[in-house]
Amino acid sequence: MDHNRFEDLNEQLETLKLAFNSSYDGIHVLDKDGYTLMINEACERIEGISAKAIEGKNVRQLVEEGYFSESVTLKVIENRAPVTLVQRVKNGNEVLVTGMPIYKNGEIDKVIVNSRDITELNLLRREISERRLLAEKYHAEWQKLNSRVMIAPDIVFNSEAMNKVISTALNVAKVESTVLITGESGTGKGIISKFIHDNSLKKDKAFIKIDCGTIPESLFESELFGYEKGTFTGADAKGKIGLVQLADHGTLFLDEIGEVPLAMQAKLLRLVQDREIVRVGGNKAIPVNARIIAATNRDLARMVKEGRFREDLYYRLNVIPINIPPLRERKEDIHTLVLNLIQRLNAKYKTDKRISLESMDKLIDYAWPGNVRELENIVERIMILSAKNMIEVVDLPQIIGRDKGRLAVKNEASLQGMIEQFEKDILEELLSRKLNAIQISKMLQIDVTTVRRKLHKYCLLS
Repeated sequence: MDHNRFEDLNEQLETLKLAFNSSYDGIHVLDKDGYTLMINEACERIEGISAKAIEGKNVRQLVEEGYFSESVTLKVIENRAPVTLVQRVKNGNEVLVTGMPIYKNGEIDKVIVNSRDITELNLLRREISERRLLAEKYHAEWQKLNSRVMIAPDIVFNSEAMNKVISTALNVAKVESTVLITGESGTGKGIISKFIHDNSLKKDKAFIKIDCGTIPESLFESELFGYEKGTFTGADAKGKIGLVQLADHGTLFLDEIGEVPLAMQAKLLRLVQDREIVRVGGNKAIPVNARIIAATNRDLARMVKEGRFREDLYYRLNVIPINIPPLRERKEDIHTLVLNLIQRLNAKYKTDKRISLESMDKLIDYAWPGNVRELENIVERIMILSAKNMIEVVDLPQIIGRDKGRLAVKNEASLQGMIEQFEKDILEELLSRKLNAIQISKMLQIDVTTVRRKLHKYCLLS
């Protein structure tokens, strides 16, 4: 062979080697018995193997050692025909492989296997499928939410528990039976009472709310029932109509009914039972045709047993009970409430703020002892104080942002010191919600004097 011919063949060989190793697909060449002759660089990358590792090994051994889930080469030798299949290789990839027999003198001489990584393709296919299912789920949720918005446009909820509350309230609105709404502070008892009124035949009449917990005991009777002229020194000479009478032909909402003084409960019983009142200093019964809705965060049944609430008044009020579960028991509502609040506050403050998924998870994990009222206050505070458009975990109050179930313990801190710091954190958080000492005492179920003493102790009183 002349020199030029040798050079040409050598150049062609180098070109073939370059093409072999430049192929995006893996190429694996085996002999008729299943022993590797060569593999290209793409094959090493796709299948997570090296030429050195499989050198001298039969494909059957490679399957046993977990390099391949099955062998396309063995199927080609067995079937004496091209075979295509999907196999999982050592690095976890899913690979589409095609084995092609090469014949010599009518017998298989070699098998060339072409492999292509389809891991990303399958992941994409699964992701598309999951997104489609998620879209269908969201569409179903949207339809459910839309139907609920049509029923209660001013009440934001997504949970089945609140759906039952709204359904009960809607049915109750059609009649005039007395309703007792129970639930923790901040759950929305006032909103449900107004919802009942707005869906009743009295919706065009007065809705009078009386907060029984804010009226001093000495003024309770005159505020509710009014007084005749000349009853008090310095009082209005013409007398005064009471708050109850203002609700005539409308709805009377007695909020915090558990705070009514025991001495006044007998007079309230007459209103609930006979729908009539007598003004202070008078002796004439005045009829009051009002729908009565009462609400409390107290356990009235227990108060009856303890002699702090009249049994007959309790049963007169508890004709149709509606209990609003706390926010921690209906976490499905938190996501919907937060997004609705952000939307409303963006419109109010002309901003375009959003919340990260991690921040939303933190809000959902939080116990919300102050319920919806606390959530509204905190979300508004975050929206105002956050300098960025994206609300991150760092923007959340410490009591929400800290990991659930984790407590920071300092090596040098005593148990008493940590307890006192925890007490201070709780009081600071409740004060940030604009609660006063009386409200804090009710929430923490401790005496108001204890609350004031601790506020002084931690220098939290301004």
